[in-house]
Amino acid sequence: MPPWLWGFPLCRVEVLTLPWSWQGGTCLRNPPRQMQRIIGGLLARKGSFPWQGRLVTRHNLTVGATLISDQWLLTTGRNVYLNHSDGTKLEEIASTLQLFLGGRDQPALPIEHMVLHPGYPKAVDLALLKLKEKVFLGEEIMPICLPQKDYVQPGRVGYVSGWGRGATFAFPSMLKYVMLPVAEGEKCQQYYGARNASSWVQPILSNDTFCVGMSELQEDTCYGDAGGAFAVQDPDDGTWYAAGILSYDKTCTASKYGVYVDVQRVLAWIKDTVAAA
Repeated sequence: MPPWLWGFPLCRVEVLTLPWSWQGGTCLRNPPRQMQRIIGGLLARKGSFPWQGRLVTRHNLTVGATLISDQWLLTTGRNVYLNHSDGTKLEEIASTLQLFLGGRDQPALPIEHMVLHPGYPKAVDLALLKLKEKVFLGEEIMPICLPQKDYVQPGRVGYVSGWGRGATFAFPSMLKYVMLPVAEGEKCQQYYGARNASSWVQPILSNDTFCVGMSELQEDTCYGDAGGAFAVQDPDDGTWYAAGILSYDKTCTASKYGVYVDVQRVLAWIKDTVAAA
């Protein structure tokens, strides 16, 4: 294992063991069974997406975050600055955020500091959050692994969970998820390039992003889902990886494509930032 990965979990699914088995100190669960019919979407069973964080910003708006170790999470730069001016200092913003992991009855976890990706806001909509204390890992709180190879191919399906608005545009009381396919990048670029930027909030598109379409049932992500992972399972070893972090969650079935930061392309920055802390 490369030395720079020592601080991150080794996450492996034990396919034949339900719900949990420990391997390398950490494990991740099989995807949840479909229980009920983000827009549309399904309600997640308890502990199904243990890496899913709920970030409550100023004015009580809910967005997503993704646990990648026992002390670090990924979210978006836009989430960090939600309801703050661009010039606000990050240490001032940190005190206004509440981060929750696990069940709804869990207390808020204080954030020690935040780091924006140097490509924000023009190219990479991403931020790292460091908690003041390490969290206790268990059935409901478990990090997702960082990808060591490319999982972003058109047609590949990933799981996206979140607390974003549903079909009635109300925030749900339970975590929801949806299965969505990776889209062809060129078509996505053309779609947003042709759209009137003055009438819509435009996504941040770059070489470090990829696009995802709607499901066959026209299910989609929506406001508040940004910061969640595009989670894929490696077919060879059963491990779950965060192939992407949802950046553009303004689709809500009104736009064809959601936009995600490609995590593999920013691994060096994640590694350096965590190591420097």
